[in-house]
Amino acid sequence: MSSSLGSKGPFPTTAEVEASLVGPASLLIHSRAQMRYLDWAASFLGHRNPHTHPVRKNDLVWLLDNTAYRNQNGEWEAECVAAFFRKGSGRDLSEAVADLAEKLGLGKGDEAEKTIAERLQPFADVIEPAMTMRVRIGQAGELRLGPSGPNGVSSDVHLLPGSGYLDGKAVYPTAVLEKDDPRGMWSTMNIAEPGGWAVVSDIDDTIKITMTHDGMGILKTTFVDKPEPVAGMPDLYRYINSAFSPTWFYLSASPYNLYPFLHGFRNEYYPSGTMILRDASWMNLGGFISSLTVGTQSYKEDRLEKIHGWLPQRKFLVIGDSTQTDPEAYGTLARRYPGWIRAICIRVVAGINEENEKRLNAPERFAEAFKGIDPGMVVLKTFHDPRELNDVIAALTV
Repeated sequence: MSSSLGSKGPFPTTAEVEASLVGPASLLIHSRAQMRYLDWAASFLGHRNPHTHPVRKNDLVWLLDNTAYRNQNGEWEAECVAAFFRKGSGRDLSEAVADLAEKLGLGKGDEAEKTIAERLQPFADVIEPAMTMRVRIGQAGELRLGPSGPNGVSSDVHLLPGSGYLDGKAVYPTAVLEKDDPRGMWSTMNIAEPGGWAVVSDIDDTIKITMTHDGMGILKTTFVDKPEPVAGMPDLYRYINSAFSPTWFYLSASPYNLYPFLHGFRNEYYPSGTMILRDASWMNLGGFISSLTVGTQSYKEDRLEKIHGWLPQRKFLVIGDSTQTDPEAYGTLARRYPGWIRAICIRVVAGINEENEKRLNAPERFAEAFKGIDPGMVVLKTFHDPRELNDVIAALTV
């Protein structure tokens, strides 16, 4: 990919790309000025917030898929996450779309501009603090979600009503809306007993081509291109699914604005599972690029710690890639909880940015990331072709 940003190599640095995003595309524009100030300020009070609002017809809500597990008392519970926006509140995106299209070298009026507009919209709609909603879980009962915080997201752990939840099956929480609201809103809640296998998979450049080494590549694969799976990974994940019947988690540093985009991609190519994204709503594209490249290790270690709290007895296969800090994050949790992670598999990404890849793909890097891990207890495998993992999966089933 060529660039006019003036970097010394063929790929502009992340800093160069961020510096270039100063036109209309740089602000994507759910500013606090458009929020109700009292709602935003009161949202910092969390559950003590006295100024909350139930979902209305002009609100857009995403119910995120999740996983139910047994707590220390043997009761079923789950972290329920919802994101709230003011429907149709984003400004006219035509200038931002044209600006981004120009930066990506697309012609004016290009068909891709429609795709850009659709994928930018979740960044433009005003986020809604202080929102609540009720969801019904079959005939078992209802839960009250929220209130949403300053970022427009509610995230709460709830005891599940009723009984009869079965391992490996799913239930479908459904939003309880106003009588004259015809919309259907639902999510998938996967049920996981304490024992068995589970998989944690990264998304960008592990199962989906994102070109994380290249800032312009990130923008193009996210906002223009049809999302493309990494060759061979759908077949590998089908094999893993049939071999282990695991509970699946997809852990990404992408912001939650991309949930519909990534959720649709996962549904098309990979097994159902809980998608965990950063709960920050970026107001500019530079911030979005940084979210994929800055602070990823501490973020992923924190989320892996949470998953361990849910399912400490499961055996975990974790899969990532070499572009960011998956080896280091997985290595940290493997040392912290011996026996929890049974295999770490890292895709070696090559052929995008040779200069960066010399460092990121060096054997010394992986040796340091996995230092102190007993290879007799944890399979440590780097791979280029997903078929290299077939023997690893077969050995783990014995």
